[in-house]
Amino acid sequence: MRKYEYIYIMISRDNRQQAIREVLGNSKISSQEELRSILKSRGFTTTQATLSRDLSALKIIKIPDDEKGYIYTMSSELPPAYTHLEDSSPLHSCRSIAFSHNLAIIKCLPSYAPSVALILDRIKMGEIIGTIAGDDTVLIIMAEGVSHEQFRELLVTRLPELRGRI
Repeated sequence: MRKYEYIYIMISRDNRQQAIREVLGNSKISSQEELRSILKSRGFTTTQATLSRDLSALKIIKIPDDEKGYIYTMSSELPPAYTHLEDSSPLHSCRSIAFSHNLAIIKCLPSYAPSVALILDRIKMGEIIGTIAGDDTVLIIMAEGVSHEQFRELLVTRLPELRGRI
């Protein structure tokens, strides 16, 4: 590859990545195909593999969105409710816990409850009879005789990521 070809490739990549930043800053994009189409309309023809590399290099992530399911966003521009989730466990999505008799409800950010329930099931705590997950809520059926505070403390001990969250 000649020096001028390398410089052209670098300029093209930088321009394309700048266009990606602009598109994501101004639109809710939910798929790579949708993003590729917009980039093409702006004069940037790219393959899916190249676009994937660009998204990775720019640290683009997907977050839940009420309108489109999931949308791409710059990890540096996460909405405040999501800033703690980058490179972390689904347990970081937990927002609160509430109790009623031998039932506990953990509220999570949208779409995280199934992952949280799976983690709870896999740690095999004798105090948990079972879990049921919705989109943002985990129902935990606790064994009889376990106090609410005792259960909360056991969860935080077994899963330290929950400390300060529930």
